[in-house]
Amino acid sequence: MKRGVAAALAGVLAACGAETAQPLPKPTYALRAVVAPALAEADARARAVAAPTPPSDDVREAAEAALSALESPDARMRGLALEDARAAGDPAVPLFAAALTDPAATPGRRAAAAQALGQVKTARAVDALATCLETDREPWLRANCAWQLAESGRDEVVPRLVLRLKYETDGATVAWIAYALAKYGNLAGLEGLRVVAATGAGGAGAEAQDRLATIALEQGFQDGKALYAAWWNGDPALKQPEPGAELRDAGWRWIARLSEPDLRKVDDARFILTRLDAWIVPLLCEALHDENVYTRVHAVQVLERRGPRARSAVPALLEALNDPRLAPGAAAALGAIGDKTAIDALEPLLRQSRDVELRVACARALGRLKATTALPTLRAALVATEPIDLRQAAARALVDLGEGGEVAGFLLECLTSPTADVGDAELALGRWIVARAPLSPADAERRDRWSALEPVPNSVPTADDVARRRSARGEIARAASAALRSE
Repeated sequence: MKRGVAAALAGVLAACGAETAQPLPKPTYALRAVVAPALAEADARARAVAAPTPPSDDVREAAEAALSALESPDARMRGLALEDARAAGDPAVPLFAAALTDPAATPGRRAAAAQALGQVKTARAVDALATCLETDREPWLRANCAWQLAESGRDEVVPRLVLRLKYETDGATVAWIAYALAKYGNLAGLEGLRVVAATGAGGAGAEAQDRLATIALEQGFQDGKALYAAWWNGDPALKQPEPGAELRDAGWRWIARLSEPDLRKVDDARFILTRLDAWIVPLLCEALHDENVYTRVHAVQVLERRGPRARSAVPALLEALNDPRLAPGAAAALGAIGDKTAIDALEPLLRQSRDVELRVACARALGRLKATTALPTLRAALVATEPIDLRQAAARALVDLGEGGEVAGFLLECLTSPTADVGDAELALGRWIVARAPLSPADAERRDRWSALEPVPNSVPTADDVARRRSARGEIARAASAALRSE
């Protein structure tokens, strides 16, 4: 625990023993320019790279010959053509890229261009393939580009591959993107593979299942399900290679986008940074001290979304509790990570802070952390004089701690209250019903009835549908509460 946080907590705990607890001023949270200097260094490295050489007539001739030969059915001719593409090198990239993106070109020529770019393996070649993957309308060509990017050996393409997972609609292409990411040690494609394997029609589902099995074996796991669980939980046994300088620079560029005014760009950055490997966590921890408040707030959101895969950020998040703008997000992130060492920092803040948003975040986090020592403080937050959102957060935490019976009545009131978060009340009651299911056949039957009321996947319930569902679930919860009182 950082010295500043430890000192603050010691003061808070001492104050709790006095008759009148006086909140102590928080230590100053140090801010500095973090992202700007990192970007300046990245730009300097980019400028140091030699400018591309325009293609000469000889290069043009060699590039055209290579493309023509790559369309040949003769395997030997194609092998020689690949050697010619490599020899043409970076000056030929604009020519290969033009053929790749030419909508009037035959599929064979466009596939040949993708192969040629895959052989060149320079930054410009990788950029051309990634751009085609991001923009072309032909799924087969996008899948081909993903395959070539897997073989390029340039890990700076990883963020672009990750982002494409957010927008890709073709199952086979998702499988090849996941394959490419796995080649660089990144397992973010497992999410998409699991979806395609479960829902993909025909060859796409089979392709995804095959990729899952292959990636799992390469990582030393029995199957894709076990590998996914290990990835989500940040298993240190996973093979995660160190990033190259270009990939680290790309990481800083995406962190810089956290302060963009365009919320779509911010959301894309959060999506990528959430799914990059463990090397990005120290960079995000540095960004928690950036002078730009949006960078700090969105960085802490990324750490929360990473969950257990941000475990190394716990000391930085404990320190971030001293920043009023970051404290609620830091508390939420500590709960999502699941490190119980945070309990001693969060429980006094729930009890003493004047910031309702922070107290709500602490209550939720304490529930996720199974902080049984905080039960008295959580119960105290339920009193009628406290804000309704804090009372609901405390009630949900008590459900997480196995004490849902004592708050079921309150949550039932919230289920129909115009001032409460009805959705959160329904979710908390559902957790309580599910937790009780093993206790008796009647509880199991109520759990099944509750689950049967779940909306159809990918459907959009009407307001009347939602009202009927919540009314029916309210009856189930009332029956469970009555049964509990009679025990």
